[in-house]
Amino acid sequence: MAQEPPTSSAALVAGLGDVKVRITAILGRTELTFEEAVELAADRLVTLQNQRDEPIDLCVNGEVVARGRLVIVDDAYGVQITQMLATPERP
Repeated sequence: MAQEPPTSSAALVAGLGDVKVRITAILGRTELTFEEAVELAADRLVTLQNQRDEPIDLCVNGEVVARGRLVIVDDAYGVQITQMLATPERP
């Protein structure tokens, strides 16, 4: 009889712990016309549609897995996770 593969988080980490994933924090979004996008320059300010207090989406390999808030840690930015999502959402 074939043995069922382990499904616990610990078993997954043991088997996949060295696999690299890309984590992205999405601060906000905006829409530009093609002409506006082509004319972007180094000093151009792009205003995001999100408000300052809105949650930041945290994505793993392009899938939203958590939400959080922007924090400053020493001289760097970070995301404090406030909500883990049960199922990934597309941004």
